[in-house]
Formats: sequence, C-alpha cells, structure tokens
Amino acid sequence: MRIIKLFKKHILALVCAVALIIISCNADLTLPTYMSEIVDVGIQQGGIESAVPATIREQTLADLELFMSDEDAATVEAAYGESDAEGVRAYVGTDEARSEEGELASIMSLPETVTLALEQGIDASATGAPIQGTVTMDDIRKAVSMGMLDRDQLVSGAESMADQMGSMGGSIVRQRAISFVGQEYEAQGISLSDVQNSYLASMTAKMFGLCAVSLVATILTGAVASHTACTIARDLRRKTFESVMRFSPAEVGKFSQASLITRCTNDIQQIQMATTLVIRMVMMAPIMGVVALMRVFATQTGLEWTIGVAVVAVSAVVGVLMGLTMPKFKKMQQYVDRVNLVAREMLDGIMPIRAFGRQDHELARFDDASTDLMKTQLFTNRAMSFMMPLMMFVMNCITVLIVWAGSHGINDGVMQVGDMMAFISYTMQIVMAFMILTMVSVMLPRAEVACERVEDVLNTESSIKEPERPQLPAADGPRAQLEFRDVSFSYPDGDESVVTGVNFTVRAGETLGIIGATGSGKSTIAQLIPRLYDATEGTVTLDGIDVRDMPLSELRRRIGYVPQQGMLFSGTIETNLKFAGDTVGDDDMRAAASIAQATEFIEGREGGYESEISQGGTNVSGGQRQRLAIARALAKRPEVMVFDDSFSALDYKTDAKLREALATSASDSAVVVVAQRIATIMRATQIIVLDDGRVVGQGTHEELLRSCPTYLEIAQSQLSSAELGLTDEEIAAVMKGGEC
Repeated sequence: MRIIKLFKKHILALVCAVALIIISCNADLTLPTYMSEIVDVGIQQGGIESAVPATIREQTLADLELFMSDEDAATVEAAYGESDAEGVRAYVGTDEARSEEGELASIMSLPETVTLALEQGIDASATGAPIQGTVTMDDIRKAVSMGMLDRDQLVSGAESMADQMGSMGGSIVRQRAISFVGQEYEAQGISLSDVQNSYLASMTAKMFGLCAVSLVATILTGAVASHTACTIARDLRRKTFESVMRFSPAEVGKFSQASLITRCTNDIQQIQMATTLVIRMVMMAPIMGVVALMRVFATQTGLEWTIGVAVVAVSAVVGVLMGLTMPKFKKMQQYVDRVNLVAREMLDGIMPIRAFGRQDHELARFDDASTDLMKTQLFTNRAMSFMMPLMMFVMNCITVLIVWAGSHGINDGVMQVGDMMAFISYTMQIVMAFMILTMVSVMLPRAEVACERVEDVLNTESSIKEPERPQLPAADGPRAQLEFRDVSFSYPDGDESVVTGVNFTVRAGETLGIIGATGSGKSTIAQLIPRLYDATEGTVTLDGIDVRDMPLSELRRRIGYVPQQGMLFSGTIETNLKFAGDTVGDDDMRAAASIAQATEFIEGREGGYESEISQGGTNVSGGQRQRLAIARALAKRPEVMVFDDSFSALDYKTDAKLREALATSASDSAVVVVAQRIATIMRATQIIVLDDGRVVGQGTHEELLRSCPTYLEIAQSQLSSAELGLTDEEIAAVMKGGEC
C-alpha cells in the first residue's frame, strides 16, 4: 500500500507507538483476569486466594501432616516459620508454591479436605481405618497416639476419598480446602469479612493502576499518531506544492487548477486521517487480537471454537459492506474535484455570470455536481451505518453462545463463573480487533485513492527542466540580447504548430513590438522567453546562451515578465513591488512605480506603499492593478522586459506616458511588447506581425504600413488615414500588393 511507504522516515515513531500499544493492550487485557479473580476468589471464596493459609495454628498443621507422606510433611514444615506465643505459624515460602497450581497447594488441599470432613464427622470406612462407626478428628488423634493408626493408612484413606469423588474431585477438593482455610482463620480470631475486603481493596487498586497505565499509554499513542500524521501531511503538502510550483502551464493544464487544489488540500487531509488510523487502529488491532488470543488459549476453557464462529460472522458482514461501498469510495474524490472545479469557475466568472443573468444556470450546474457527491456520500455513510448495529448483534449472539456453552462447563465443575466472564471479554476484544481491521480496510481505499492522486503530482516531471550542464553568459559577451532562431512551438498533444519559423533579435535599448489578430500566437512567443514553455523547434537565446542551457533561476532573474492579467498578492503595495526579493530596494521600488505611472495613486491611498492589497488585487481598479504589475517587473531591473499585452487596461494618456518613461529609463534593457493597439508599438525599433502563428511582416512602423497588408489592416481599424500619413492610393497599393 502506498500509505505504508509514507512511514519510511518515521520508524522511530512507529516503534514507540507499538511499544505503547503493547503496554496499553496488556493493561486492558489484564483487567478481565482481575475481574475473574474478583468473582471467583473475592466473592465465591471470600477473598481467600489459596489453599495454603497465610497463618496456621501448630496443632492444625500437625493434624494436616497426618494425611501427608513424610516427604510432603517435610516440605510443608519448611514453608512455615516458628510458632509465636499463641502457637501460630506464619507462611515463609514463595508465592509461586502457594499459588493455585503451586506445590504446597497441591500437597495441602486433600489433607485439608479430609480434616474438614473429620471435624464434622465421617464414616470410618472412608479413611481405611480399622475402626467402625462415625469418627471425628479427635478419634483420629487418639487412634494415632495409641498406635492403632499410622500415617500410611491415613494417607491411603485420604486418597481413597479423592477417588470416590470422581471427575469433580479436583473442584470439590479445592472448594473444601478454601473452606478449611476460612475456618482456620476464624479459629485464629481473623475476621473473614476483613480478609475479603482486604482482597477486594488490593484488586481494586491493581485495576485502577492498570487503568491509569492504559490511559497514559493511550494518550501517548494518540500524541505520537497525531504528531506523525501531521508531520507526514506537512511534508506531503510541501513536496506537492514544490512540485506544482515547478510545473509549466502544460502540467497545470493537464491536471487543472481545481484538481491540483484538491490534491494539495482534501487529498492530503484524507492521507493524514488514514495515517492516524494506521497507527491508532490498524497497528493496535492485531496486537490486541494476538494478546487476547494468547490469554484465551492460556485459560483452556474449551470454548475456543466460538471465536471462529465470531470471526466468520464478522467477515460475512464486512464482506458485504465492502462490496457495496468500495466502488463508491473510488468515485468520491472525482466528485470532490468536480465540485471544486465548478465552484472555482463560478467564483472566477462571477461578473460575466451576473452580466448575462446566468446565475440560475450556474447554480444548477453546481447543484448537479454537489448532488452527485451528496448521493455518493449518503450511500457510503448509510451502508457503513449498518456496520456497528450488525457488529453489536453478532457480538451479543456470540456472548449468548459463550454463556450457553460455558454454563455446561460450570455445571460439570471444569470452569468457574469468573473464567467464563473473562473468556467473554477476551472474545469481544478479538472480535473488536477483527472488526476494527475490517472497518479500516473499508476506509483506507479512499485514502489510497488520495495517495495515488498525490503521487501522480509528485511523479509528474515538469516539461521545463533544469539543464544538466548549466551555462552562464560570458563576462565579455553580449548583454540584454534576446534572439529567436527559426523558433516553432506546438502545445502538448497539439496537432499543429501554434508558432512557426519565428526569427528576430532585440538588443539593449531596443524595443520589439509583436502584433497580430487574436489567437495568432503573440502570447505564446512571450511565454517562450522566460521558459514557461520550451520551443519544440529552433532556439531561443539570451546573451548568446540557449535559454534551455541557462539555470532557470538565473534566466528568470534577467527577465521581467508582465502577463496579460496583472496578478497581485495579498499584502501591501510594498511587498508586491518587492516581490523579486531582497535585491529590490526602496529606491528601485519608487523608481519603478514612477515609470509605471503608479506613484500618484499609491501616494493618494491611506498608508501609501504600506496600504493593503487584497488577494488578487481586487481592492484596486484594473488599470491600477496593471500598473502595479508593471512596476513589480521593472523594480528588479531586468535585462529583458516582456510585456504581454500589459498596456491594454491603460488609457491612451497613461499608456503614452509610461512608454515615454520606459524608453528613457530602460536604455540598458531589451523590451518586448505584445500589443493589440498600434499606438503602443508604433515607435518600437522593430515590429513583427503574426497571422496564424507565422510572421507575415517584420520591420518598423513606417515600413510595415507600406509593405504589409495585415499590419495596415490592423492600423486602419484603429487610426485614420491622416494619422497613418497615407493617402487612399497608397493604402490601395499596399492592399493589392499582397502579404509580405
């Protein structure tokens, strides 16, 4: 899975999370064991944990040793210390030997059972003694003291009693031994209620301690998961944004702006949520399941088959839900893209939408896109809403099954109530772990799709690449010299060339004007200069170096580019004019503003250069926005200035002043002006005329008026014959002469 690859740089965080999850799972799964012990020991046994009493009277111990072999009696003697003043001996052995499965417990249980029975009186034949009638412990003591009974006979009689108990003998012996211990404590003056309360208090403290450990571990796991997921999302956003910033307009067009925005925001958010789930749930579920299984098999209740039934039932439910929702999850991101695309179009085109009264139509388009997304989300959410009720139904059915099967074990004496309760808890944990994995497996496909979409952006290489062997212009070489040599260009996947066979040279102090009909390729030529696109044929050189061999940063440092739409950024006028970086000083900024004819309106604003500019420059007029965009390009003092129809928003007076100031101050720069208006380029050093991507005229304004019908036709549409300085006969002669 692609999501797993994102954790390569976060191995330490994963190790910490696994360690914390193991601690939390062990703490959580120890609680059912303690609950079982509270039921079995704290309630049923009155808090008496073992058949080995913590303290025992010397006479009682002597009575028990009558029913033990010499070896066992020696072992028991060694486990108790010397008698105190009241004849009571305290246990000094190990906790392991005293446990239910320990050596001492197995030695003392049967003698305690027999002794307890003798205290109440039993048939003498059960002991194997050569006496008749009902006997008590006093009778046994007297018979032993008189030599009528020996230890071997008593041991044999005790074993005979155990055999008579049959299959339930072990359970009965343990219960009777616990009763004996309780009776012994009462004989010593120890309150059984105090014993029970002490046991319950200690178990309560242990359970609270485990809850605290689990709480801390869970909180730390959440902190690690959140930090890791946020870090992964941050790094992905940075990488994705860096990739997008390197894209040429071709790659941006391939994905679309709306899709790129979705991939940088919504898709990465989906990945962030998924990485959190992976750490907190996907990693926790198998650990929880494995630990629970280990504890289940350790109890050996014989009910393990119920877990298989539960897993099969859960798998069936989740399988059906996954089959229904998986295809919908894959479509969901496409619908999100579509909603973003329609919303962006509506916001960008709000003015023409209102001007043409198409609000209802656009709202209907948005409603269609939003409805498709809503229906998909409703379907998946409704399907997933069945998950929890069905899971609870399965879990409750399994609980009933365990109680039904476990009750037979309790009735047969091979299981205790607490063990069954603990088994139910472990089974529920296993089912929950499996359910979590399956639920996450339904959620992860959407994140996987998002990850794939982000990878597409990261793996897409820009068609504009840094040169393998970058070159810089020679120190003694030409400066501010731009040359096109037989340049042709076609857009990616385009069938025909947009620009064909363009040749020109413009040097410092010169101005090149480019004019032509709409769609003739003017802006394409302007975009080839700063390498927004690369020429498919021919060569574009700057200062004698092919622009494809010059480092992009160096190339674009030497070029000031002003696009058709003057885009401003949120901030102040100063931050916009100094957008090129620290190389732009205050003097450069003010000089550029003066050339762009922007000083007057800047100083007229409250705050001057510190006045706020909203996103996109929406709080200034179109002409002001265009002048600020021009000033921004001039402030970096470039070698080549490219104006892509940048004067169209200016009135004729401002246009003339700007061009006059530009001609005076930019004598050391080459200027390329793409224009629709003849007045903007008529004083250019040279002008090229484009028609359908081909150069149909090249020369000065005067030369083109008398030699190029296409240029003359454009000029006639904007200027009168008197302004052109041509007679009707001269115009007719040029038009008859055909294209140059």
